[in-house]
Amino acid sequence: MDSVLFPGFSLSEAGRLYARNFEKRSRSLGLDFTQSRALIVLAENEGVTQQRLSELTAIASPWLVRTLDRLEAIGLARRHPRRADRRVRSLMITEEARAVLPLLWNIVGESLHEALRGLSSEETAVLVNALHRVIANLSDLDRRAATALPRPSAVDLC
Repeated sequence: MDSVLFPGFSLSEAGRLYARNFEKRSRSLGLDFTQSRALIVLAENEGVTQQRLSELTAIASPWLVRTLDRLEAIGLARRHPRRADRRVRSLMITEEARAVLPLLWNIVGESLHEALRGLSSEETAVLVNALHRVIANLSDLDRRAATALPRPSAVDLC
């Protein structure tokens, strides 16, 4: 099979292998790939809502709720009601999370270094730019599909 004809499969396989490699390292911290991603992004955006964290991490809301439940259960994240609207909660990391973050960043660095081994800095820059463009393209399609109103068919109008 020519991988140029099926780059989507290659992207998916690269992501799967990267996450698996990452989780071999993060297992010692008791965190999976999704939990690690949520914790890192939350640490850089404390006070955000679950909805905003979902947008920042590209983790679907139902999965993010479970992820935050787990991070809360192991003492790495907290949810606080907002004064203006008690239905909305602000998300924060804990002191325990602050101690874990440097270890987590080391895992990120090691995993990325292994994944990009053999690529020049120019090749890495091209890869990063290309991935950002692919993500932007697909995100745009998702947004358009989510905002598109269903059009009634001729049968529905009768």
